[in-house]
Amino acid sequence: MSVQAWPYRRPIDRVQADHWHTDEETGPLLSAVLQAWDYTTDLTLARVVRLDLEGIRKDCGLPAAAPLRLCVRYWPSTSRIRYMGFQTDLPSYAQQHVAVVKMTARGADLGGHITVETIVELAADIDTDQPFSPRRGGSLLWNDQIRVQLEGAGGLLPTAPVSFIEAGLPHGAAWYVSMDGGDWQQAAMGCLLVLLNTDNPAIRRALDTEDEAASLLWDTLGVDIVTDLVGRALDDEAFDEDQDPAEIEGDLTMSGLVRALVRTYLARPNETPALAVKRLRDERRGDPSRFRGQVQSGVGLPREATR
Repeated sequence: MSVQAWPYRRPIDRVQADHWHTDEETGPLLSAVLQAWDYTTDLTLARVVRLDLEGIRKDCGLPAAAPLRLCVRYWPSTSRIRYMGFQTDLPSYAQQHVAVVKMTARGADLGGHITVETIVELAADIDTDQPFSPRRGGSLLWNDQIRVQLEGAGGLLPTAPVSFIEAGLPHGAAWYVSMDGGDWQQAAMGCLLVLLNTDNPAIRRALDTEDEAASLLWDTLGVDIVTDLVGRALDDEAFDEDQDPAEIEGDLTMSGLVRALVRTYLARPNETPALAVKRLRDERRGDPSRFRGQVQSGVGLPREATR
């Protein structure tokens, strides 16, 4: 097991950080997988961090008034763009400090899984004659990370168990993605619904039991959802790949949901959703099977084989 050797002194057991909670520092504990998350949901996290500031500065060989900063940054696996979620300068000369850390990540920026890192750093360059002491602003004195899976079968769209025999749908099918109309500017969550066939034995078992077979079934559903919704947009000349400024502050539209799916599963590194849509439209017209393969690769089907 390799251990990272830092070029400067770091504190030992001077920071105590509570577990992350959702919404408030007294809210539910954050789980490793957010089953109910979707693209319309902002992610709010909070925790309490207790700092022995005198001990941090002593361990690092820093002056009593050395400027320190506590911050939180996060990045989704889909873009790896780093965002600053929280930052505050820590008090000078203080011996102890308790900080309530709270951050909100915009749902439209997220996808896949999110990594959240809490950091105590040197806030500015300093002059010191202490050997092996940090001197440059931004020197990382302490940090921890968590990774949270945002996406699951339930995270893409609302679902409802339905008897397909009673609903007049193909009785042997597993599911049906219901989409009302073709207006790409209507609210996504108001016109989309995934119907799960309770007449299908495999679906009934998957709804009752969380096992490997159920996970594979929901991963397959994810592929169908992305293929169906993005495919409809690519086939419709009325679909505008550019973002409508009016939707940025409002509800997630059908158009916005398609772009979110493209950004999460199908865009290449540093490729905007608009450019990805144009590329995918040409590729799908030439080879629809290749497009489905791209979706399978992006979603990770089967998921166990891609971890």
